[in-house]
Amino acid sequence: MSASSEDGRTAPTTDDLRARAEDAREELGGTVDALARKADVKAQAKRKATAVKDAAGQATGQVLGKGSDAVRQVRDRVPEPVRAQAATARAELAHRTTTTVAKVRKVTPAPVLMTVRQVAGLLRRGRGPLLAAGAVVLVAGAARRARRAS
Repeated sequence: MSASSEDGRTAPTTDDLRARAEDAREELGGTVDALARKADVKAQAKRKATAVKDAAGQATGQVLGKGSDAVRQVRDRVPEPVRAQAATARAELAHRTTTTVAKVRKVTPAPVLMTVRQVAGLLRRGRGPLLAAGAVVLVAGAARRARRAS
């Protein structure tokens, strides 16, 4: 049911209007979704973080690959007698270290060894600065006691 207007065009029917309204709703829905994606800072940050993480992983792989290649090249350039001498020196150093540690453990009292293990554990967990501060306090206290005793 279309009615004629004065300029000769026909007025849109109810179905035409409904179709236009539906098209406008779909377009508006797409626009709203696009705006929502732009406004979702958390999702954008997550996507960016993932992209940076992927890029860092690729860069790490490349650096490690180049490092391995460089080590191989240096190793290939070092003459066999020098490599053998270095391996012998490394083995000797490891043996001497093990022997010395065993001797020190024999003569060190158990409480001191336990304290050393605790300190080593703290150092492995990244508590070095805290230990350094504690050592300064202990040394200062010992120096103070030594001065009082004299």
